[in-house]
Amino acid sequence: MKQLKESIFKVLFLGLVFIAVSCGGVNSDAKKAAKLTNRSIEKTNELKLEEAEKLYKKSQEIINKYESHKKSEKFFNLYREHRDKGKTNLQEQKSS
Repeated sequence: MKQLKESIFKVLFLGLVFIAVSCGGVNSDAKKAAKLTNRSIEKTNELKLEEAEKLYKKSQEIINKYESHKKSEKFFNLYREHRDKGKTNLQEQKSS
């Protein structure tokens, strides 16, 4: 009986650890894809087109994972948020 309780505890514990680790997945992926996209744009502006293409393709690999995913709306909202973070401040500074 004691072994059964220990086994159940281990399974529940591993399940909770798995859930805790996987919760940040969508946000983490969105942030990474946005960072790659922004770096790709920077490299394009610097005319480093091969580097830009590699970064763009990496971002697209992440983005494509969420095209038909049940959390696609959440991913794309987070992606836009991370991608555009700080851009409004830069635009305001340029117009001043």
